[in-house]
Amino acid sequence: MPYLFDHLDSVRELLACSPLGLITDVDGTISDIAPSPGEARVSQVCRESLAALTEQLELVAAISGRPAEQAREMIAVEGMVYIGNHGLEQWTDGAVDFVEGAEEYRNTVSQALGELKSLLSLEGIAFEDKGVVLSIHYRQCPDRELARRHILEKVSASAVANEFRVTEGRMVVELRPPLEVNKGTAVDMLVERYCLKGIIYLGDDITDVDAFVALHSRQKSPSFEGLALGVIDEETSSLVEKEADFILYGVRDVERFLKWIAVTVPRLRR
Repeated sequence: MPYLFDHLDSVRELLACSPLGLITDVDGTISDIAPSPGEARVSQVCRESLAALTEQLELVAAISGRPAEQAREMIAVEGMVYIGNHGLEQWTDGAVDFVEGAEEYRNTVSQALGELKSLLSLEGIAFEDKGVVLSIHYRQCPDRELARRHILEKVSASAVANEFRVTEGRMVVELRPPLEVNKGTAVDMLVERYCLKGIIYLGDDITDVDAFVALHSRQKSPSFEGLALGVIDEETSSLVEKEADFILYGVRDVERFLKWIAVTVPRLRR
């Protein structure tokens, strides 16, 4: 897969497009992966560049697996759009709006959490109640593959858990409402809402592949341009690299890229 910094001319062409949106994942993209979600911090370089880009582009957004308000607090850039739980919710004007049907699963998430806590006792397993989504992390387990199989086995045997769509990410198993919502549908919503003619999307996880696919589907229209940028390291799923147009190597490359965009856009749009 081609390295983005060897193909910046392709990006320059897209940056001249308007209205243009830049959409980024959070963990593993603008924030280094941490032992636990609470320890993760957004790169200050990325934060400063994103803040500059809110003054230059028609849309700057984050689509995260975290709750929308948590993503907003973590990034802390005014003028950005924050979408959380893989598209299930959006932070807007001081309040969180959910897609239809999502909030009905709050009680079921609590029930699943209570049941699975009693079933999953391996050292290092951590539960994260994200309101309408339940995440079960195993990054800190001594044997990660054993923990993954154990979690999936217990989830499969749980009647409550089976009311959800079970998905996987980086060292995490998630229970999500069985709605046709993902990062790809979130991208589609933003394109329609902001009448975008182009998008740059950055992501590092299997959940970002849905966004890559949605972006590429829109590129079938001659009036839309886009770039799917995969941020990769030794943990990255091969699907991310397969579906990306170009790759970046980790958060440091993302810092460098966002700084470059923030300098380049004003020159192109004089």
